[in-house]
Amino acid sequence: MSILSQIPSTELGTRFTHYGWFCGVVPVYLGNLEGEAPLVAERNGIPEWVLSLATALFGVFVEVAAIVAPDRDIQVPLVVTAPIMPLPGGDR
Repeated sequence: MSILSQIPSTELGTRFTHYGWFCGVVPVYLGNLEGEAPLVAERNGIPEWVLSLATALFGVFVEVAAIVAPDRDIQVPLVVTAPIMPLPGGDR
């Protein structure tokens, strides 16, 4: 989404409210953090396939971990780093 169709600056600070990292390697925008399913999108300038690859690798890790340690609760590794402060006029 972020190289060919970037997230509009009007959504940064409104729909997407925080900066963060997925698995500690993919920079993302986060939104709806209090909801059951937060919004996650790779940051502008990051190829879409990077988040897809990290998600697939995490999925494989979850499958293996479920076999090795079925009693463990594995959560999605999202790290919130800072809030997005909307700039006056919506320019970014």
